[in-house]
Amino acid sequence: MEYIYNLIGEEKEKRKEKMERYALIHTVLPREFVLLQGRGCKWKKCTFCDYHEDVSADPFAVNREVLAQVQGMYGVLDVINSGSAMELDAQTIAMIKEVVKDKRIHTLWFEAHYMYKNQLAKFAEQFEGVHVKFRCGVESFDGNLREQWRKGIAASVTAADVAMHFQGVCLLCCTEGDSRERILRDIALAEQYFEYASVNVFCENTTTVKRDDDLAKWFVEEVYPNLKESNKIEILINNTDLGVG
Repeated sequence: MEYIYNLIGEEKEKRKEKMERYALIHTVLPREFVLLQGRGCKWKKCTFCDYHEDVSADPFAVNREVLAQVQGMYGVLDVINSGSAMELDAQTIAMIKEVVKDKRIHTLWFEAHYMYKNQLAKFAEQFEGVHVKFRCGVESFDGNLREQWRKGIAASVTAADVAMHFQGVCLLCCTEGDSRERILRDIALAEQYFEYASVNVFCENTTTVKRDDDLAKWFVEEVYPNLKESNKIEILINNTDLGVG
């Protein structure tokens, strides 16, 4: 456990190195995991996030090399980009279709901002014969905290509302101003309403948002051990714990 906690402060150093974009995951949701480049996050206002900076003039030049690594292991492919799936370029979408067919992928996961909730079904139609699921970076079911983080999701939106459109969520914890009660409540709601959730301990980056180190220590020592065997929850102590980033 001490080793895990010591890793919390290493994220900045890791992100100075070349970004890893492909991983094979053997945990809660066995799958292949790819981090692609999009055309730029349309929202790009979350106070804690700098991943929207992962863009280039030719994202497909990056994405085709990443997608070429997909092997078809487990039949499940999880595609993320620094924004929403709807912001991937047409060439990348076409190659995902080819990979899905050639590697016999039966389930696709994508991420999308809540503002795209009414576009998910149409987006999924592109992948005929594949079970397409979506994960929302809601970060918290506490509306006030979401507004503080400038998530662009109305404070009135509940876990049940999100679950009407998405099968999974990403949660964020341990920023300054966060609380034990809030974290535990969010995890309970995620387990109640969704088939999958990732819980991310905030790692300081180029934004001004700070981590509450005491809260992070509590989470790693007291909450993490109880969730290790969960069949729904993945814990990210560092942003790169799933092998990409």
